[in-house]
Amino acid sequence: MRWSIVVLAVCFFSMHTVHAQQVNCEVKLLLERLPLEKQEKLKNFAEDIEAYINDYDWTGESLEEPIPVAIQIFMTDKSVSYEDRYSANFFISNKSDLQYYDKYWYFPYQARDQLIHSDTFFHPFTGFLDFYVYLILGNEYDKYGKLLGTPFFEKAKYISEQVGFNSVFLLGWKERTKIVEKILSEENKSFRLMKDLFFLGLTYFGEEDSTAQMYCRQALSYLDQILLSDPQNKEASQFLQGHYLELIDLFKEDQEVLQMLVRMDPRHTEMYQKYIKK
Repeated sequence: MRWSIVVLAVCFFSMHTVHAQQVNCEVKLLLERLPLEKQEKLKNFAEDIEAYINDYDWTGESLEEPIPVAIQIFMTDKSVSYEDRYSANFFISNKSDLQYYDKYWYFPYQARDQLIHSDTFFHPFTGFLDFYVYLILGNEYDKYGKLLGTPFFEKAKYISEQVGFNSVFLLGWKERTKIVEKILSEENKSFRLMKDLFFLGLTYFGEEDSTAQMYCRQALSYLDQILLSDPQNKEASQFLQGHYLELIDLFKEDQEVLQMLVRMDPRHTEMYQKYIKK
């Protein structure tokens, strides 16, 4: 039996509380590998995904600014005789310091399907999107306070646990489960606490005292320990890639921190050395 995403709209709207837009998602869809017939069927696919993500109440609260999300999907036709199916390479980021790449997305989709959120029913298309949006939200909320992203990571974990009831579309979910379990692990707590300290420091940036530098230096101490124990830590690398210019603004007069940054972030050594006194 073909998977269905359609749920009675009346149930959705009765449960859905209207809030200001919380996520501002832009989707780029690459269909070059699809037959022309499928390309025509999916001509509105990117807009449908954007509406699915942007129009939903993910957090239950209004945010001052919606969280930016960029998605790129490179699709391949994997249809069977009775159902349109696709595989896709999927890239999602917050346009700053976080990105996930997944090349094992496999799902059914009909152009007439209505995309509806469900907390109880797993679908390999919408469940996959929800999983990664919750990862983005969890990481962003960790910037607002100590471990505030945990409820969103728990929702992503719950989605991954639902997949066990689906024997056809299991591809990639073992790896996705590992991602969220690592995020929630005790060993990753220092990275999450580091983000809270760093963004707390940024709220003081521009003040006459050194409060911003104090918090951000504490954050760098966490990050330094993380990289000393795991030099290939992907999350730490992404964080430095997203914030090295802010770190330079904060510490361009602090020779000790600049030297630390050269050691921690050799990719941007040239930028740091511009402010290191010879």
